[in-house]
Order: sequence, then C-alpha cells, then structure tokens
Amino acid sequence: MKRLLFLIAALLPLVAGAQERYRTLKLDPVNEADTLLVGWIDTRSAGAERGIALMNTYAELATKRAQYLAAQREAGLGESDEMARALAEQDAMFEGMRKEYQQMLQQEGLDEESRKSLEEALADLDKNKAESRRQMQEYLGGMAAEGRQAVADAGNPSEFSEERLLLIKRNLQKYLLGGRLWGFSAARDFRNGFAAVARKDRDGDEHWGFVNRAGRLAIPCQWDDVFNFNNQRYYSLSVWDAPEDEDDRPWTSVRKEHNVGMIDTLGVVRIPVRYPYSRRAQVVFYRTKRGELAAVRDPQTRKWGFIDRSAAWVIKPFLADEPEWDEEQACFVDAEGRPVARQ
Repeated sequence: MKRLLFLIAALLPLVAGAQERYRTLKLDPVNEADTLLVGWIDTRSAGAERGIALMNTYAELATKRAQYLAAQREAGLGESDEMARALAEQDAMFEGMRKEYQQMLQQEGLDEESRKSLEEALADLDKNKAESRRQMQEYLGGMAAEGRQAVADAGNPSEFSEERLLLIKRNLQKYLLGGRLWGFSAARDFRNGFAAVARKDRDGDEHWGFVNRAGRLAIPCQWDDVFNFNNQRYYSLSVWDAPEDEDDRPWTSVRKEHNVGMIDTLGVVRIPVRYPYSRRAQVVFYRTKRGELAAVRDPQTRKWGFIDRSAAWVIKPFLADEPEWDEEQACFVDAEGRPVARQ
C-alpha cells in the first residue's frame, strides 16, 4: 500500500503538469472596438517562449496604461465641472437631511427633548454643510495634485498607446492555439483536452461551449452552463470536474434553463437535457452492482430515480428527496442514510 501511495505521489506532479500545459490568456480590451480577449499558449510549442515574452510585455504596458488613465481621471477632479459634480452630490445629501428634520419636527406628539434636539441639528446643518464642502474641496484638490504628478511621472504615453497594445496583441496571435485571440466573454483553463468558453447574447446572458487543443470552437456556445469533461486517465485539479465519475468516457454535464443532461466531445447529447436542475447541478454516474447509475429527477413526477448510460430508467422514480452516494457503503442512500433499492 505504501508503495502504491508513493507511486501516486510521484505521478501527480507529472499529470498536473500536463493539465497546465496550455496557458490561458485573458486580456482586457484596449478600447470599445477591441475583441482580442482570450487565447491559449501551448507551453511546449516552438514559439512558446516568444509568445510568453510578448504576453508579459503586453501585461506590463497594459498596467502602465491603466495607471496613466486613472491618474488622468484624478487630475481632472480639479476641473470646475468635475468638482461641481462632486460638490452638488454632497449638497443634495445635506438638503435631504434638512427635509427629513423638518418633517420630523412636524410630527404630532413630539416630546420637548426630541424637538430641541432636532432644532439644534437643523441649526447646525448649514455649518456642517460648509465644513463638509471645505473638506471635499481639499480632498479632491489633493487627488488632483497627485493625479497631475502621476501623469507627469508616466513618461512617454506613446510607449503604452492603444496602437502599440493592439499591435502586440496582433503579433501575439501567431504563437497561440489556432493562431488567434477570441472575443469570448469568459474562458476556463484546459481540462482533458477542452477549455470551456462563453459568449454573451444581446441580453447580456452568457452561453457556453468548448474550444479544443487545435484552437477551434469544437462545441458551439449554446448551453447556459457546462462542466469540464470527465476522464479518469487524467488527474484534474478543477473544481468543475466530478472526480467520483468513474467512467472513462469523456462526457460532461450541461445545463439549459432549469434542466441538465450530458454531451460528449463532439457535442452530441448523450443524456437528454430534460432533468430538473438540482443541488448537485450535474449528472454524475457511479459504479453500482446494477451497473453505472446516475440519480436524476423525473420532470413529470418530480421524484428521484436512477438511469443508466442510455438514459433508460433502471430504478423508476420513487424518492421524494435527492439521494446521496455513500462512499463507505458504496451505494446510493436516501435522506435517512438507508441503501436505496427498487420500491
């Protein structure tokens, strides 16, 4: 047993390293028209070193540009329109307090002590407003001075101009999988040969699909959520994987609205996406004495039963609550911890 554990410990860094072979790049847009946002570098490819160097250069210059733009905004606080806007917001807050005090004074049955306190607060309001305005002007003036100094210290802004950053992005693409950067709104790391990616629709909702190791969109972005492909030949560090899924076929759970199912690496639906979304949020198969089974909720009866890899009911729905997998007993159990059998 100790020898086996030693072997596993020795292999884990190698397998984990295989998972980290493809480095995910997530680049902020340079401007509103920039859609070069997501890509992956194969760290074992011939151009990986040059690609990583370009990526690091881009990150450094993008950070400088962000700091420079922030300093410009702060320097602008000293201008009359920016200052006036900030002070107007503060004045509106004090006027709201004035109205609130006046309304409280008009309440019936107000005792003398409360009335006196409100009148004092109302009398001090203009003094507090003036002091707050002075402090705001001093604060904004200080920020503006710091911003102007930071702008002056930034050196030559052409070093991190939009044009240069976009040029670096275009040059970087030749070192990436598929020779391009994508405009995905979100992307995950590669797991078991695929990286989950998302695009937003007109309403701003994200839909998920997968990119393969060739850098191509292998499965269109059409699902409301996806998990990573499970495959026991790999050791995955991803929280999106279900390590208890013992099957070696790389399938993954997908969600559409309130239903879940499973697809394969070609995007073919293997388990129909018709089972109501549950706490577990995915379909997970376990090896049982009756074969590989997954607990799913019947959309008609809303009860729980068990299906096989062909989505056929092996144990028809009869449980009111979601069953759990018990590692010690190596079987499904109900809410009371009792092994589940046919009703």
